Amino acid sequence: MTIQISLVIWTIIGFVTLSFILNRFLFKPILKVMDERNEKIEAAAANRQIELARREKTIKALEIAKAAHEQELLKARQAELENERKKTETILADKKAEYEAELEKIRQKYSTDTKAAEENLSGSIDKLAQKYVKTQIL
Repeated sequence: MTIQISLVIWTIIGFVTLSFILNRFLFKPILKVMDERNEKIEAAAANRQIELARREKTIKALEIAKAAHEQELLKARQAELENERKKTETILADKKAEYEAELEKIRQKYSTDTKAAEENLSGSIDKLAQKYVKTQIL
């Protein structure tokens, strides 16, 4: 077997030509499409990260707003309870004053009735004593 130089040269020329054609019409367009696809994927991943960050900020803002709203509700409830407590204290003070006034009236009436009863008893005792003295003496 002998090596034919012309065949080797034509084989090299064919290989180089085929490589050039494949590179020009197949590999470069495929690589270009793959690069574009990778860029789209990276852009989508970046957009996804931005969207996740935006959502996290929104969630934090909502949590802060919710906490502020709960604080406002708590303050309103405390103010309402304070108002109710003041109303209750006012009503209690009014009732206490009424009961004290009523108690004072009862004490005065009791005092007046007691004095009248003492005077009655005193008068009755005096009359009985006079009657007794009259009956004993006479």
